[in-house]
Amino acid sequence: MTVDVRCAEVDDAEALLAFRRRLFGETNFMLFEPAEFKSTPDDERKFIERFAQRDNYRLLVACEAAEVVGFLAAMGGERNRNRHSVLVALGVAKSHWSRGIAGRLLDDVIAWGATVGIRRLELTVHVTNVRAVGLYLRKGFEVEGRRRSSLCVDGQFVDEYLMSLILDA
Repeated sequence: MTVDVRCAEVDDAEALLAFRRRLFGETNFMLFEPAEFKSTPDDERKFIERFAQRDNYRLLVACEAAEVVGFLAAMGGERNRNRHSVLVALGVAKSHWSRGIAGRLLDDVIAWGATVGIRRLELTVHVTNVRAVGLYLRKGFEVEGRRRSSLCVDGQFVDEYLMSLILDA
């Protein structure tokens, strides 16, 4: 079945909400724990609207039929001095790993960034998430540093890499 990657629309709110709840329950690599993710459909609509209103924000969904199977949120800086810098959060349903979806989401945000004056894409990733680290490296991201004990997952402290990609001007 074909997976389409596109910008999220307000009508995607319930499907995106269901996806994010599912995602936070099936992997420990995301920031939210399932029980602390309390968004409502109205919250999700506002979340999507906020991204649509800012020129240095981008919210993508990967959809198979009507089901959201992946997302990428790119959030640009709020001040003049960091508007060119975008923080990326990405997640793909476990059932859809190794199908190129995360790569397609990244390709889209990299191409978009180059057209709207974004200079820097950055993200953090668990050092143990070897698949994701490998993908980011293949897409041109570099490890800038290691954030030691930056997260506590299931009672264990986890290190993260801070990674970035500098887009050519």
